[in-house]
Amino acid sequence: MNNNSRFAIEHDIDEKTVRRIREDETYQISLNTIMKICDTKNIKLSDFFKMVGI
Repeated sequence: MNNNSRFAIEHDIDEKTVRRIREDETYQISLNTIMKICDTKNIKLSDFFKMVGI
């Protein structure tokens, strides 16, 4: 299983979404996807936005 597949499965998101996040600099990640990743990583959404400077 490649890294994209593993990340997709672990975070309950589509592998195509993972590829777009990694490969397309203009891709705008949905809030739902960000929430799923944060939930899996046990990061509060507010902490995530602080980390990325928003």
